[in-house]
Amino acid sequence: MPEQSVTERLKYVVGETRCRLYDWRHNVQTCGDVSVAKLGDVGGNVEHAEPYMPSHPKFLDGTIRGLGIDYSRYTFVDLGSGKGRVLLVASEFPFARIQGVEFSRPLHDIAVENIKQYSSRTQRCRDVESIHGDAIAYEFPRTPTVIFMFNPFGPAVLMPVLRNLDRSISRLPRDVLLLYMAPYYSDLIESETSLRLVSEERYHNMYRFTP
Repeated sequence: MPEQSVTERLKYVVGETRCRLYDWRHNVQTCGDVSVAKLGDVGGNVEHAEPYMPSHPKFLDGTIRGLGIDYSRYTFVDLGSGKGRVLLVASEFPFARIQGVEFSRPLHDIAVENIKQYSSRTQRCRDVESIHGDAIAYEFPRTPTVIFMFNPFGPAVLMPVLRNLDRSISRLPRDVLLLYMAPYYSDLIESETSLRLVSEERYHNMYRFTP
C-alpha cells in the first residue's frame, strides 16, 4: 500500500476514534457521515443538499473561541445542522441562544435527542434548539448573530438564503458574523450580501457586517 494511503487511513482512524470518544463522553450520537440519498424526506431542495459530515469538536471550539466577541449578546445559528454537533460545541460558550436549521427529518430527530441527552459540566448555554425546516424559509434572529455553515447546500439554495439574510440586515442593521467552512461558493457571500471578508483561513472564511 502506498505511504500516502497509509497516512490517509491513519488520519481517518484517528478522526473516527476522536469522534466516537466525543459521543461517548457526552452521551450523544453525532458520528457517521450520511449521504444525500439517505437523508430521508427532505423536501424539494434535496438535489442541492450536501452529505452530512460531523465537524471536529476541537476545530469548532478553536474557531468559536477565536471570534473575540461578547457571546452573551449573540445568537448562534447553524444552517444545515445535521445531528447537532456544532450546536453542542457552541453550547460550551455563553451565547444568548443557539439554533440549528435542518431540513432532513431523520437528522433533525437525532439532533433533538442529542440536545436532550448532552452531558457536560461546562455547558454555558442551555437555550439550544433544532428547527426542522428549509433554510430558505428561515427567519434570521433580530439580534447580533453568528452564522455557521459547513457547505450545507449548493448555489440554488445558498443564494436565496443569502438574499434573505441581506434583507434582514437591511431592515435591522446589527453585527453579523458568518463562518463558512469548506467555502466552495465563497464568491456568493459578497455578491449577494453586505457582509465582507475579514479573515481567510485554511479551512474556512469569516465574513462580517458591522453597522
